[in-house]
Amino acid sequence: MTDASKFQFTGPSVPQAYEEFLVPRVFEPWARLLLDEAKLVQAQVVIDVATGPGTVARLAAPMLGPKGRIVATDIARPMLDVARAKPSLTGAAPIEYVESPAAPLSAPTGAFDVVLCQQGMQFFPDRPSALREMRRVLKPGGRAVIAVWAAIERNPLFVAIHTALRATTTPELAELITAPFSWNSTTELKMAAEEAGFHDVRILTRSLPMVFEQGVEQAVRSLSATPVYPGVIALSQAVQDAFFRRLRSELTPLIVDGKVIGEMVSNIIVAHA
Repeated sequence: MTDASKFQFTGPSVPQAYEEFLVPRVFEPWARLLLDEAKLVQAQVVIDVATGPGTVARLAAPMLGPKGRIVATDIARPMLDVARAKPSLTGAAPIEYVESPAAPLSAPTGAFDVVLCQQGMQFFPDRPSALREMRRVLKPGGRAVIAVWAAIERNPLFVAIHTALRATTTPELAELITAPFSWNSTTELKMAAEEAGFHDVRILTRSLPMVFEQGVEQAVRSLSATPVYPGVIALSQAVQDAFFRRLRSELTPLIVDGKVIGEMVSNIIVAHA
C-alpha cells in the first residue's frame, strides 16, 4: 500500500515549481470549486488546513472581507515561505500562516465557522485524527469542505506519469506518484467523516480539465512540481533519458490542438460539525 505521507513538499525547488506549473492550472480552478461549496459569507473565521502556497486562503480572503479572518496551516515550511512572500490583499480578510501538522492542529477549539482542506487529507499520516481535529476547531454547526482526488485511473495525466515511471524507473518512484490518489473510496471518505463526529455528510464528485497550453514539453516540465522529481533526477542519465522519452510518448494521446489536456476528478467531503 502507498505510504502517502512520503509525498512531501519539503525542498525549496519543488514548491516554486508547484506554484508555477500546478497552481494556475490545477489548484486555483479547484479552489474556486471548493469555495463554491463552502458558501462563505462576510466576516466569517476560516481555517485552511494544508494550505500549501496559500491558494485557497487567498481566494477565500476577499469573500470574507476585512472583518473576516483566515488561519492557514501547513507542515511544509517551504510552502509557507512561498505563501508569505505573496503581496497582501486589499479589502480582504487577513491571513495568518501557521506551521502545523494536521494532527495535532495548532488552532483553538470551536473557533472557526468553516474548515477547508484542498488535496491534503490523503497525505496525512493519521487521517482519522486529522478529521477529528478539523471537527474540534469548528464552531457548533460549522462547515467542513475537504477535497481528495479520485482514483488515479480517472486522472489521465498522472496515469501517463505513472506508466512511464513504472516502465523505466524504480518501483518506489512509480508508487510515490500514486500517493495523491491513495484515498479514493467515497464510501471510506463518508464513513471516516462520520466517525470523526461530522453529520450531514455528503460526498460530491467533480471534474475539471488540466490544460498545458504549451504542449508536451510544458507538461513534462511540470513533473518538477511533484515530490517525485528529486528522485527522478537522482537516477543515472541513461535512466532519466529513457523515462522522459517514455513520458513524452504517454502524453501524446492527450494532445488536442497542440495542448496537453487531461481531466482531473476529485471527491469533495461536505459536512457539518
